[in-house]
Amino acid sequence: MSYTEDELILKRIMSAIINSTSGLKDVLLCDDTGITFLSETKFRFTEENGVSVENIGAISSAVFVAGEEQGHILGYGSINLQITEYDEGMIFSIKVGEGVLSISTDKNVQIGFIRSTMKKWAPKITKVLNRYLQADQAELSKDVRELFRSDNVGMF
Repeated sequence: MSYTEDELILKRIMSAIINSTSGLKDVLLCDDTGITFLSETKFRFTEENGVSVENIGAISSAVFVAGEEQGHILGYGSINLQITEYDEGMIFSIKVGEGVLSISTDKNVQIGFIRSTMKKWAPKITKVLNRYLQADQAELSKDVRELFRSDNVGMF
């Protein structure tokens, strides 16, 4: 698989995050709809256990967006960081431009360190992700224009 320069930057950042402290399992970068752009994981998922990075990304993104909406309805404003604590682990999520950065962890992790790490990297991820998505949109627009050029219309 060939990565763009922006994808490589994002992968390096995500690698730095997942290796920053013990107890981190997955680092996911998703859009608001739950589509996973990139991920770093310390574990391999198999179809047999029914867990995939895409599933984790889709659910954590949906929960984040729901929490964001809840905050607006209650008049609390925009969400800064979401922490969901379960019996056996936690999920941390933060808004990064048009996406959501999520980290799944073990139960006994340094919450303050993870919060500060996410807040440290969020502006850089936002900048790179926005640039990456803009380039992707420009390429898509070019492809759509090419598809509907007047000399191609007769081909349908």
